Amino acid sequence: MPHGADGAQEVEATATSRAAPEVIFKHLCVAEAWAEWGGFWTRDARRESAGAEHPNGVGAVRYVPTRREEVVAWDPPRHYGYTALASYTALAACVVLAGPPTRRFRADVTLEPHHAGTLIRWRGAFHGFPGTGPLTRAILRRRFGSYARRVARHSEHCEPGCPARLPGAL
Repeated sequence: MPHGADGAQEVEATATSRAAPEVIFKHLCVAEAWAEWGGFWTRDARRESAGAEHPNGVGAVRYVPTRREEVVAWDPPRHYGYTALASYTALAACVVLAGPPTRRFRADVTLEPHHAGTLIRWRGAFHGFPGTGPLTRAILRRRFGSYARRVARHSEHCEPGCPARLPGAL
């Protein structure tokens, strides 16, 4: 049961891609691009408000199906981090619709050059509600692994109409 210095529980998943870190970073920071690769049941991912220094940077708020997030780390093309803003009310709704029940959730995605491509490392830290730690870790590990593999594959074969290809992503 991995724990951080402040008692947060931690999870991590990795994937590799032949795409360059810059390409993958654009797919992470453009909220609308998540609809292209995230595997969501709706294509409603969007930025709700711009960041202070860059529209997709620190302070930007985005909606990714079932949750709102704020960008807290922006270091193109190496590091992208976000925290959950929405609070979840019912355990069943959290797990089925919005994800695992957590408090103080943060995820950080780092992109590292790796052979002829990029290593994607998706890490999360959270404070779970009593008795939910193992379930939450399992759900997040699976979700992060899915996200890392999906963004890796999509970035390798990104179509011209993808929002990550629009000017101004970085």
